Order: sequence, then C-alpha cells, then structure tokens
Amino acid sequence: MAKSSILVGLEIGTSKTVMVVGETHPNGSLSIIGMGQVPSAGVRKGEIFDESMVRSCVRDAWQLAQDQAEVDIARVFLSVTGEHFVGESHMGSYRLPDNENVIEPEHVQTAEENAFAYGNDLEASGHAVVNRELGGYSIDGREPTCSPAGLCGRTLDVNCHFVHGVKSRIQNSLHCVRNVPLDVDDIVFAPIATAQVMLGPSQKENGALLIDIGGGTTDYVCYMNGELVASGCIPVGGNTINNDIMSAMQGHCTFRAAEVLKCVEGNAFGDRQDTSLAHYRDEKGMHEVSIPRGRLNELICARLWDTLGAVKAAVPQEVWGPNNLQVYLSGGTSLMRGLDELAMKMFRKPVNQPAPPDAETTQILSDPRYCTAVGLVRYAQRCIESSREAEPGFCRRIFNAIFGIFSN
Repeated sequence: MAKSSILVGLEIGTSKTVMVVGETHPNGSLSIIGMGQVPSAGVRKGEIFDESMVRSCVRDAWQLAQDQAEVDIARVFLSVTGEHFVGESHMGSYRLPDNENVIEPEHVQTAEENAFAYGNDLEASGHAVVNRELGGYSIDGREPTCSPAGLCGRTLDVNCHFVHGVKSRIQNSLHCVRNVPLDVDDIVFAPIATAQVMLGPSQKENGALLIDIGGGTTDYVCYMNGELVASGCIPVGGNTINNDIMSAMQGHCTFRAAEVLKCVEGNAFGDRQDTSLAHYRDEKGMHEVSIPRGRLNELICARLWDTLGAVKAAVPQEVWGPNNLQVYLSGGTSLMRGLDELAMKMFRKPVNQPAPPDAETTQILSDPRYCTAVGLVRYAQRCIESSREAEPGFCRRIFNAIFGIFSN
C-alpha cells in the first residue's frame, strides 16, 4: 500500500515568495499542512537579479513552512517564469513498416520519442525545455484519438507542446535554491502548475484559457480538446499598473499608495469620466494623496486592456471560433474590480473571476494568490502517480532530462 508523502512547492514571485507543504494520503487525497510566505526581494518581472536577496527570502519562507507543517523540508518543486519562456507545439510521426498495419505500444513510444527529439534542437540553441506536454494522436491524418494502440493505420502522429526558456536564466533560479540549500526535484512553468488547481479535465476538454496575473508577469496557458496548445509569459503585472499611477501623479505618490488606490478605489471597467476624488492616507494618517477616480480607472483599464490583448494575439486564432472555450483568471491582480467585464469585452467568451478572499474563512486552496504554489504540490503528486503506473514514467523521464541539463 502506498505511504503518505510530503511534497513541497516553491514559488519565487515578483511580489512574494511562497513555500507550500502538502501531504498525500494512501487514498490519493492531498492535504495542505503548512505554508511559509514572505515579501520578495531581488526579483523583477519573475526573474532573479540579486541572488543573495532571493536566497534570504527563500530561507525565511522555508523556516516558516517547516515550523507550521512541523516537518523537515529538503526538496522542493520549483515554479519558473519570465519573458524569455516560449511555448511551441511540434508533431512527431512514425510510419509503420510495410508488413505491419496494427499500431503497437512500441510504435506509440517511437512516435513520442520523435516528438521529444525537437527538444534537442532547442537545447542546442541555448534553451532548456522545462515542460513537455503530450497532446492527441492521429492515425493517417484522421480525427485525433487518445489511445491509438491496437488500431489499424500506416502513419501515427502525436502532438507535443514544449515550454522552453533561456538556459542560463533558468539556471539562476536553480542555483539560488540549491545554495539555500534545498534540492530541486523538478522545475515547472508557473501557469502549468496553476492549471493543476484551476482547471479540471472537463474544462481542458471544453477549452480553457487560464490567465495568471501576478505582480510582475502575466502567464497564460490555453487548452483545447484536452490538449495544451499555447503558453507564454508577458512581462506586465499589477506592479506595472502601480508604476503607471505613480508616473501619472508625477512622483507625488509612493508605490504603497498606488497599490492601495488601485486595489481599494480602482475599477478596470469603471467610469472613466468620474471626477470624484479617490484618497489615500497612510496608517499614521499622513501623506494624503488624491486622484480623480475616472483617471485612476483609465490608467488601470488601459494597462490591463493592452495585456489581455497581448494574450489574445499570442494564442492560436482558431480558439476564438464557435466553441465552449472559457477564460479563467488567477493571481493577485485577478481580484481587480471590473476585470471580468473587461476580459469579456476583449475575448467575447465567458470569464471566470475568483471571488475576493475572506481573511477569516478563506482557505489557501481557494485563494487565487496561492494557486501556483498549491498547484506545484498537485503537480508533484501526479508525477509520483505517473511514475508508479509506468516505469520509468513520463514525468520521471522528463525529470531525468532536466537533471542532466542542469546537474552542472
């Protein structure tokens, strides 16, 4: 019988560094037993620019997580993001020998290996593949199938989606965590981890565009017919809006004031002609700042509209046809008032915006600010399940490849 396991996810974000501790149970369930969170330092737009500052943040989150979970943590699953990450789909093919017309499991494996071989070309160019997601199979160009073994045909094709980034920039994150010191079991592109929490099999099958808007980046993944068809990162987030507000007020506004005005007074789909004033006064009652609400809404709307437009332009245009695709919002900035209406205007699709968390009752599992960190734990759980079902298993093969790339 399978034993309980402790799995840990680490997210080093632009705004916060979070470590989540999960415990898997023999019945397959997962419990979150601890979390450590501290404000981030040394991170800009999802990428490390000061390793010593980041390392200090990770250590603090590590200690908090260990204290709360009452376990020793030595290994983590790490999320990564940044503008340099690219999502690409590639097809692998295998033509059966002339004397065979029934697809066998080894034929399927060969087609998969031919698809994976594209990663070698990426690595030769200085990139490293962090995620490879197999898609659907097709036989002789016919409609896709999920189980081709045992069917008749001559040519087997399989789609594979690669998420890759600049190797040296990914190594920065790995080296930083290892110098804490913590071992890294696997690295995961952040929105793929987020999808483990936000999207189920039915949403992926019907079509889902997940947009995770954090402090420094907007990450996205798009699924159609259960298959990952697009992914990427846009270097814009909630902090960018704060900077826009500060710039508009010509330096008479602190970053903290801009953040409060945005979250408390702003509305991404609000009235841009509203001349009433939105005020900010700090905790000591000093440093009052005022801005017309219409101008505040205009700044928020303009930045988020451009960001959503960049996501729309980056995904395959066929996803906007007549289908059941829905848009799912996540991340701290997803709580922005009016963002759902703005997204509906942009995408012309149903939009699912998370409810504002209640500080007294909301659990971490339902808080959009922690979906990536929790998703890392679920990703780890599914990798373990996959490795038990198949040896060496798809996730294990990927880990072995990653370990080989970054072991030095």
